[in-house]
Amino acid sequence: MPHPSFLARWLAVEPSAPALELDGQWTTHGDLRALGERVAGWLSEKGVRPGDRVCIQLENGRELVAAHLGCMALGAVRVPLNAHYRAAEVGPIVEDAAPRLVLAKDPSIYTGVTVCTEVGEGAPLREWPVPPGDVTCWLFTSGTTGRAKGTPQTWAMWEANLDALAARWALSPEDRLWLCLPLFHTHGLVLGLHGTLLRGASAVVSARFHPVLPPEGVTHFYGVPTYYRRWLDTMIAQPAAFQRLKLLVSGSDGLPAELSDAVYAATGHRVLERYGMTETVILASNPFHGERRAGTVGTPLDGMELRVEGGEVQVRGPSVFAGYEPRPDPSAFTADGWFRTGDAGEIDDAGYLRIIGRKKDLIIVGGVNVSPAEVEVHLAKVPGVAELGCCGLPDLDLNEIVACAVVADGTVPEDALRAALERAAKELSGLKRPRRYAFVAALPRNAMGKLQRGRIPGAVFSA
Repeated sequence: MPHPSFLARWLAVEPSAPALELDGQWTTHGDLRALGERVAGWLSEKGVRPGDRVCIQLENGRELVAAHLGCMALGAVRVPLNAHYRAAEVGPIVEDAAPRLVLAKDPSIYTGVTVCTEVGEGAPLREWPVPPGDVTCWLFTSGTTGRAKGTPQTWAMWEANLDALAARWALSPEDRLWLCLPLFHTHGLVLGLHGTLLRGASAVVSARFHPVLPPEGVTHFYGVPTYYRRWLDTMIAQPAAFQRLKLLVSGSDGLPAELSDAVYAATGHRVLERYGMTETVILASNPFHGERRAGTVGTPLDGMELRVEGGEVQVRGPSVFAGYEPRPDPSAFTADGWFRTGDAGEIDDAGYLRIIGRKKDLIIVGGVNVSPAEVEVHLAKVPGVAELGCCGLPDLDLNEIVACAVVADGTVPEDALRAALERAAKELSGLKRPRRYAFVAALPRNAMGKLQRGRIPGAVFSA
């Protein structure tokens, strides 16, 4: 008998079971399905058809969830965008995604597409599509070329991964997640929202994270290291509120061992670390039952294969995507079909994976991937810049911040050039803006003239 698809399983969840607290109001799984059907009817009235792409640039809340549900019910392909992106960032994504419709609060940053500033409802469409092989979402991931890459996601990818995670983390319908992660990337959207729906569980959805006590009844929390760093004082002051939780998970960046130990000392919880990417969903994780090794991201999930070749972590399995679209990258996979993560790692004698560095140049600011090349391409347009290079610098709060080394061409005074760079950086979302600038005579390069971003922190910023 064929395995029921993701949507078929969610549609079979008891309608009266609590699902999501959105904007302070609880909804049931039945409420959500009815909402999705009404929004699907509205999307259809707007000319959206199954298979069309819809860009969604909204903050966490009822309207954002409604947009996702409407696309799911219609069979449209969702393209979630960071709610803080500006015109320079959404432009290339819209060009590549070619959406039928954009749902966003600021239409001024879009050109050449139809933008709706509110998510409407219409006559319900009740025929939910359920084929697990269908593409349901395009997630755009930061690349080292300066342009975000489209990574089509299928229901089958997510389903395989969420089933494996449910087993590894001992998840059940009785769990209640505090979901503060933004729903525009894998961590919040796939693990948080869709993981909750698939199991018939429930979640309290917040617009963003604040280091306050967890909401009453919450059992699970997924976050990034910055969240735990900001939360630590509250944990120390009121540990009982955290001891009621079952599971704390950290991802999207390495959790420093000293922070993991501090959370454990305050609450008795050993934060569970895992390892994932947009292209693969979750690759490896520490277990709920069993040893959680601080500083490691655990062992491969069921169905996933990991290897380290030439120091690089490579993976294959049912949740690995098929390739970038619409701009394929032949170098993304090895000749024998393994996805090249670009991360450097090592596997210990118990099979636990430790990430020891990034072969890619990505800067991870507060758990968000920032492409230095993207920032460089944008700032290089400023008059007076001969060349520049961006890097990450350590930061006690965000783990890393963006820093920029600038070679001036001599036509603009340094103070004026710095001010112009800061103005141009405001056209990017906040975490991408350099926090430090340095003016130098030359950038570090190798014998072939290639920029060596890894040398900028020490050579320019003494970091």
